[in-house]
Amino acid sequence: MTLRARLGVAGIAWLAAVFYVLVGLGSFRGFTLGMDLGIFDQAVKAYSHFQTPYIQIKAQGGFNILGDHFSPVLVLLAPFYRLWPDARLLMCAQAVAFAAAVWFVGHYACRRGLGRAAYLVEAGFALSYGVLSATVFDFHEVAFGLPIVLWACWAFLEKRDAQLIVACGLMCVVKEDMPMYAAGLGLALFFTGRRLFGVVLAAAAAAVTLLLVFVVIPHFSYWGHYAYIGGGARGLRGFGAALAAFGSHLVSWQGLTFLLLIAATAGVGVVRPLMWVVLPTVLFRFMANDTVYLGFRYQYGVLLTAVAFMALIDGWAALRAHPDRFTRPVLAVQVALLVLGAVSGLLGSQAFGRVMMLGGLHDVLAQKAAVENRIPDGANVAADVFLVPQIVDRTTVQVAFPTWTDETGAVIRADYVFLDTDTISYQNRATNWVETLIARLTGPDGGYRVVDRQGRFVLLMRSGA
Repeated sequence: MTLRARLGVAGIAWLAAVFYVLVGLGSFRGFTLGMDLGIFDQAVKAYSHFQTPYIQIKAQGGFNILGDHFSPVLVLLAPFYRLWPDARLLMCAQAVAFAAAVWFVGHYACRRGLGRAAYLVEAGFALSYGVLSATVFDFHEVAFGLPIVLWACWAFLEKRDAQLIVACGLMCVVKEDMPMYAAGLGLALFFTGRRLFGVVLAAAAAAVTLLLVFVVIPHFSYWGHYAYIGGGARGLRGFGAALAAFGSHLVSWQGLTFLLLIAATAGVGVVRPLMWVVLPTVLFRFMANDTVYLGFRYQYGVLLTAVAFMALIDGWAALRAHPDRFTRPVLAVQVALLVLGAVSGLLGSQAFGRVMMLGGLHDVLAQKAAVENRIPDGANVAADVFLVPQIVDRTTVQVAFPTWTDETGAVIRADYVFLDTDTISYQNRATNWVETLIARLTGPDGGYRVVDRQGRFVLLMRSGA
C-alpha cells in the first residue's frame, strides 16, 4: 500500500470514530439509551472492583451476567472504567472498536487491489445500516466481536490458519453464539476443498456452543438454564412461526435495507465461499425464544454486515483480476448500490438525529439534573429505563417496571424512584403508566412520597429512607 492509500484509509476510519462517538454521546444526552447500557455498565463496574458481575437491573440479588450471556471479554474495559466510571465510557469504547473495524475493511480492500474503490467500500461499511443500527442502540459485547470476525474472515481468505484458529478462539469469550461464526468458517473451509480442517473447526465450534449454552451459562444462571432458547426448538409449529417472523423482518425497512446490502454483493460477493459463514448463525437464531433476534435492527445485523463486506471485497478483487465485458457494468451497479446502501443506513438508523441531540435539550437537562442531584451516591434507586444509564455509575439502580416487580417477579425494593413522565417506554403515550405508578406508590399503602418534581422528571423517596 502506498502512503497515500494508508492515509486515505486512516482518514475515513478517524472520521467514522468521531461520528460514532458523537452518536453515542448524543444518544446518551437525549435519553435514548436504556437497559442494555445499564446492564453492561454494572458488569464492567463490578469487574473494575474485582467483584462478581451481579446485575441489579435484571434481579435485585444474585443475577450473574455470565449466566445471562457469556461475555468475559468485558473485563478488558475494567481498567478504563476505573479511570472514568461513567456509562459514556462504554459508548466511546464501542465507537473506537467499530472505527477499528472500518479501518480494517478499508485496509484489506486496498491490499486486495481495489484502488480508489476501496475508499467507497470502507465508507459504505462505515455508513451501513448494520453498523449504524448497533451504534445508536446502547452498548453490546458485539463491539469486541466485530473486529474479531473481520480478522477471522481475513485469515480464512489469506489462508493464515494459525491466526484463524486464534480468532475463532477469541470468539468464544465474546458471546455464546459467536462460535457459530467459527462453525460457518468451517463450512467455508469444507466447500473450498480443505475438508478435514473445516470439519474439525465446525465440530469444535459447535461443541463449544453446546458447552456454553448447556453447561457454563446454566452454572452461573439465576434460573439454572439458558434463557434464550425456545421458538424453533419447540418443533415444526415453532419453527414455522419463527420462519414467518423472519419473513416479516425481511419486508420491514430494516430488512429491505439489509437486502440492499446483499444486493450490493449479488453476482460478486454473495457467491463467494465466505458467505457460508453466516449460515450457522442464522440457523441458531431460529432456536431463539424471541423473534427480534431474527431481525436486523439493533446489534443483530452488524456481524452479518461484516461478513458480507469481506465477501464483497473478495469477489470484487476476483472480478478485477479476471475482467471480461461484464466487469465494468457489474462494478458500476455495485457502486450505485453501495451509495444507496449508505444513504439508507443513515436514514434508517437515525444516526444524524442522535448527533443533533448534542446541541439541544438544555431546559430538559437542567430539570433532570436538578432532580437527579437529590439522589445520594450509592443509593438504591428504581428508575425509568431511559434514565438508568444516567445514574447507573453512581447508584445501585434497577428498572422501575410498571408492574413494580423486577424480571424475576420479585417486588421492587428501592429507597428512591426516579421517573420521566414523558418516557416512551412500555407504550407510555397510550397507557400513561408513570402517573398511575406514582399514584400507586404515594397512596396509603405505597410507602413513598414525592420529594421533587421539575418538568417531566419526578423523584420519590421511601418513607423512612
